Amino acid sequence: MVAPRLPSDRDAHVESTVMQPNGHHREPLPPPSAEATEGYLASVVEALGDTPETVIALQFLREGTCEVLCVGDPADFEGIIIQSLDMPTEPMAFGNSAEAIGGLVPHLTGWSCLNVPAHLADALMEPVASAAGTTDMRMQDDIYHQLIRPAPLTALPSVRFLTPADRDLVVAASPELIGNGVDRLLKTLEHGHIAGAVREEALVSLAYTFAISERHADIGVVTHPQWQGQGLATAVTSLVAQAIQEHNRIPVWSCGGTNLASLRTAARVGFEEVSRRVYLIPELGEDAGSLA
Repeated sequence: MVAPRLPSDRDAHVESTVMQPNGHHREPLPPPSAEATEGYLASVVEALGDTPETVIALQFLREGTCEVLCVGDPADFEGIIIQSLDMPTEPMAFGNSAEAIGGLVPHLTGWSCLNVPAHLADALMEPVASAAGTTDMRMQDDIYHQLIRPAPLTALPSVRFLTPADRDLVVAASPELIGNGVDRLLKTLEHGHIAGAVREEALVSLAYTFAISERHADIGVVTHPQWQGQGLATAVTSLVAQAIQEHNRIPVWSCGGTNLASLRTAARVGFEEVSRRVYLIPELGEDAGSLA
């Protein structure tokens, strides 16, 4: 399993913020020292809590592969935004103050949407739109599930766990299957769980532990378009969920509310919805890319 570590060889870039006397203006402070960063991130990890909604953010924090923007004491923050260095387009916001979170958004770079607590979504629409320079916004549910019942047993030909001996199989996988995620998958071979379906001597479906905390493990799943609709996603997901449960963690499944195929797979395995967050998405046109 992934061993939590603070900091890693890629230390997180941390920016606290200070509330000025007028109660509105916030300016990022200089990053602290490496020692202070470790204590800071440990405080944030504790304050976030270990839930299905936080497991991905906790992974980034423990790896030290994220930027952190925070209003208030990190142990009792008003608002915080955590942005992965490897996947910066979808930063995640936590806290109970829409004003605090909204004040942090202008300091983000490289983002295309903001994942926020559902109860703050309406209040954050205008600050996010303003930071993006648009008035055209949409919302999308981000649905969180967990698997409490035992993962189902499945048996399909050539569906199995992958090990470090399968490194070449992962490296040779089609870009349509793994995109640019080969490095992360290779790390997961060493420290997490991956199950794959092999057809014609190639990987065609994968399930893997995308993020791990003390109590939870979030599962990522992908199937090559040519092999969808054959039960492979359900089979590989079931294997990984079994391994997570054997290590006394709760399997977590999160996906956008419009991802019907993902929701169907979750239901087949037995995942049950536990909460929702919301993506706030500026509509900038197909050629706009991420926000500077």
